[in-house]
Amino acid sequence: MGFLGLQNIFEGNYKKYLIIPAVLFAVFMFLVLVFPGVQQSIDFKGGTLMIIEVSSAFDAEEVETLINENFPVSDLSVTSTIRPGGFGLNIQYIENKIIAQAEGELKLAKSMLESDPAASAVHAANVLDIVSVYAVPDPPRGPLGGADSDMSLMIKTATETLADAKENFGIQMQQLISETFSLPKELLFQKKEIGATLGTAFWETAVFVAIVAFILVMLVIFIFFREIIPSFAVIAAAVFDVAGALALMALFGIQLSLYSIPALLMLVGYSVDTDIMLTTRLLKRKDGSPSERTYTSMKTGLTMTLTTIAAVSVMLVLSYVNQISVIFEIAAVLLFGLIADLISTWFMNAPVLLWYVERIKKKRRY
Repeated sequence: MGFLGLQNIFEGNYKKYLIIPAVLFAVFMFLVLVFPGVQQSIDFKGGTLMIIEVSSAFDAEEVETLINENFPVSDLSVTSTIRPGGFGLNIQYIENKIIAQAEGELKLAKSMLESDPAASAVHAANVLDIVSVYAVPDPPRGPLGGADSDMSLMIKTATETLADAKENFGIQMQQLISETFSLPKELLFQKKEIGATLGTAFWETAVFVAIVAFILVMLVIFIFFREIIPSFAVIAAAVFDVAGALALMALFGIQLSLYSIPALLMLVGYSVDTDIMLTTRLLKRKDGSPSERTYTSMKTGLTMTLTTIAAVSVMLVLSYVNQISVIFEIAAVLLFGLIADLISTWFMNAPVLLWYVERIKKKRRY
């Protein structure tokens, strides 16, 4: 009897194992690209996250309905959480449509201030009209005409009123939730806001860093092994692991964020470790047959990966219980990827390498 009760699974027709990762990869890509799809967090899309900590459970759907009925917010998402000392509620939305429309008008007013003062005045007045549901401007300090000083004052008034409207909107939402669910007045609402432009910059930077990191990993692997097929097998396994992690993120509703992308890069490192160990033993060592070397490598590789999975699982549970979202996201991504790594290493990389080594061995005989 072999390791963990397994015989040497690489004796005989080991190529049939390649069907498993091929089918799973197709499933992963469907989950990532089609349904349900990987969602970006407000870190990349921009938006607002409001966090409430309370002592009693919340019905997230009831809160979401309440907000939708009273405020024109887009892409609203409300989720409830469990904490050691009580409960929590996460309210996330991209923008208030009224505020967004007013911001567009203010941008036009500022851009036309010198070229077309009359049109600028119209747009500035539109700002005041649009946000009147949330804020009323202070009385004007004198007549507003076409003079530069009057126009600057009008745009300043529109800017200040818009800022007041943003603040009042947040206060109104907090008051509505507090009054509807009889929450204590001293309850604190935590808010995190990221502008759309900043979110786009974060996304572009994250993608650039991920691409550069992956290219560097590929270069190191090619330089170390200097053989195309083994190097390609290692890289393909890393791609499979990342796809698996993204698929399970989509399935469990974990968004791409400033924390999950570094976790995906960490995952590439974990993946490459076992694959390089396997490739080195198959290509560099000469003791035993190729299938025996693959099997002994599996013993070491499974010990490495299962140990890491155990540690990450503990981190995942503890971060969930204590509601440490950053650690939870990192642990979840690593766990998903490590599970995928078990499949990519021993049902894809190992059969490809074993076929490659046996093929070289036959050529040398002739």
